[in-house]
Amino acid sequence: MMTINKFLFALAGFLLIGFAGAQDIHFTQYEFSPIHVNPAQTGAFNGSYRIGGIYRDQGRTAIKGAAYRTPMLYTDVTFPFALRKQDWTSLGLNIIDDRSGEIGLGSTKTAASAAYHFALDKMRRTVISLGAQYARATHNIKDAQDAVFPGNLLPTPNSGDNSKLQQKTSYSDISAGLSLSTKLGAKKLPLSLGVSVGHLNQPRVSLFSGAGGSDSKIKPLITANAGLEYPLNEKINLKPMLWFRNIAKPSEVITQCMGSYLLNAEKAIRLNAGLGYRFGDALQLMVGMDYGKVRAQLGYDHTISSLAQGQSPSGVGAVELGIMYTGIVVKKPNPKPKVFCPRF
Repeated sequence: MMTINKFLFALAGFLLIGFAGAQDIHFTQYEFSPIHVNPAQTGAFNGSYRIGGIYRDQGRTAIKGAAYRTPMLYTDVTFPFALRKQDWTSLGLNIIDDRSGEIGLGSTKTAASAAYHFALDKMRRTVISLGAQYARATHNIKDAQDAVFPGNLLPTPNSGDNSKLQQKTSYSDISAGLSLSTKLGAKKLPLSLGVSVGHLNQPRVSLFSGAGGSDSKIKPLITANAGLEYPLNEKINLKPMLWFRNIAKPSEVITQCMGSYLLNAEKAIRLNAGLGYRFGDALQLMVGMDYGKVRAQLGYDHTISSLAQGQSPSGVGAVELGIMYTGIVVKKPNPKPKVFCPRF
């Protein structure tokens, strides 16, 4: 049987799932979750394929051994098949698992995405991308026998009877997105803009059998982002970014600025660091590096909202690791053999 503190944390997560929660899953480093943020970003990179992921650990100090853990993996591939030579298409796969509390309350979501990239010029300086995503999501409780709920929290008061509590429920989820990448001015500063809408089909989900109505419907999730790369000199770049996410009434706004220092041009080594702020919630710190085709980065959230009171030490929020690898497939030449006939 859970203690009251552990129960309250588990209940908070349960209510988010059972009543189509106020927030979607969020990260500190959205750059490392491009397909999760916007399906139009599937294949929006320079290369043949990309593999990456995030591992987020949140609230471990508040609930010993029962943290909020969110691992995510994704991959996307580009193809030269398109209506025009300068265009391209892409496919992607994203898997995310969100788990919390002693009862293992959480969700698993597997999403397949596709995108078409319209290049407005042959040099691909300006590209408009359209993407769509279909996902299958499952909410479940791994250890439902450990769950204890006061009777007034169940659809029908029954003094903690969990007979209507299901261990698993599934639904389909559809998303679509649009993005723009271009180069500004004489300095050709890379600018990226994007907007996406998740839960287009507004699926219904509840872990209580027989539950329904508008309370169990997931509202559309609107996400918008912008980023601009600005070189201060030959070695130092700055990249301010803005993220906005809204589902129903609650909104999440994040501003970040990353700095990058070119340590070794021959080996393509860059040192990266930056600060961010999730409005009304947390300060953010990011530190990482690029090494050739690999990018790795650590992120940390320091809670400044009232949620810090439930953390020990106070304010210790989430720790996050992001990694990304971009590969290029080079076709080996296959010349036809030539036979030289001797002259007589």
